[in-house]
Order: sequence, then structure tokens, then C-alpha cells
Amino acid sequence: LANDSVTIAAEVPVYLTGDDIKYFLSKGFTLNFENYRTPITGHIDVLQVRNGLIHILDYKPDANKVNAVNQLTIYALALASRTKLAVKDFKCAWFDDKNYYEFFPLHAIYPKQGFK
Repeated sequence: LANDSVTIAAEVPVYLTGDDIKYFLSKGFTLNFENYRTPITGHIDVLQVRNGLIHILDYKPDANKVNAVNQLTIYALALASRTKLAVKDFKCAWFDDKNYYEFFPLHAIYPKQGFK
């Protein structure tokens, strides 16, 4: 990390409360929280700032066999809630030594708008 100019933190604890979930649902976000008990807790393996976005990175052994979209979206919501930053400012990814998968969490929780 001594020569890494974009990583700002590692092993960052995050949590999402019932009030946070109510707020995001009131904004039209569509993530299914029915199977979760609050607070939802976790930790972000690596947090980076690159290209004007905050990147949430999570190491997953056998990343090609895992879908971490829900987990990382929850991390983005938790971090957005604590920092008061917009969800659109985040990008998430999970990886292992051979694979890297990234997505925008806003696309995972906000319904697509049709063209008129």
C-alpha cells in the first residue's frame, strides 16, 4: 500500500439500520430486504477513490462462482448513508486472483426508466 495512491482504507466496518432501509425504500430503491435482520453488518475489504468514484472491493475465493451484487450493494448503501454521499458516486467489485467483476450499485437498486 505504500505505493498505492488510490486505496484509502482496508477492512472498513459498515452497517445498515432499519431506518436506513426505510429511507432508501422511500426513494424508490428496489433491493429486497425481507430476509435480513437489522442492523446488517459487514466490512469492506478495500476502499478506493479512482476516476471520481468510490470503489468498494471485496475479495471472494472462486469469484467466478459467486454473485456478490446484493452484499456489495448493501455495503454501498451503508457507506452512502454514513457519509451522506450519493449512491451514484459508488462502484462495486468482487475479485480473486483470476477474475474481477464490477457494477454500479445504483443500477442494482433503482428501477430502469423507460424512454418516452
